[in-house]
Amino acid sequence: MKSALKGFFWVFLGICSGFSCNKEEQAPFSNPTQIDAYFPLSDFLEQKIENRSGDEVIKTIRFNEEEERVKFIPDTATWRKELDFFFQADINKAALASAYLTKEEGQMLIHSLKPGEKNNIREIKVVKKGGKVSEIGVVAIKDNLFYHSEVYGELAFDENENLSSYSLEGIQKVWFLAGTSLEVQAEVAE
Repeated sequence: MKSALKGFFWVFLGICSGFSCNKEEQAPFSNPTQIDAYFPLSDFLEQKIENRSGDEVIKTIRFNEEEERVKFIPDTATWRKELDFFFQADINKAALASAYLTKEEGQMLIHSLKPGEKNNIREIKVVKKGGKVSEIGVVAIKDNLFYHSEVYGELAFDENENLSSYSLEGIQKVWFLAGTSLEVQAEVAE
């Protein structure tokens, strides 16, 4: 009985190894969590910040009733931090492959979260003029029993698709605390 079991094991192992020696090779995904179903927001922004590295930015920040105005010259790493909300809003992830409805209306591409789907990014709107991106808008809403947050972000581009301005407006409300508001308006100098 043992020798029959041993024989069966070796035959089974041989059959399995025969299947695994298939000559057809499949290339692995470069990043299995990234997909190309929606507007490539992160890749697009990476290109745009390369073009704007070293340009002066004039930014106004309003936090509740306080206001501050700053001027600075960002490098590529600083641009990534400045536009982090938009980089994080990229919905090209495998888990979201079927979570958004996509529609085109003239020169506008809109990705809207489907009813019943869960994600903080509710909508991404890309507006084009003459075939070039002129504006990108992002709506993010996070809501649970203890916390509510809304952020509206907008990127504006000139006729050469260079980033010309960006803005963020948001409110946050924690259950037991007063709400806070934040507004950022920034212009990129030529």
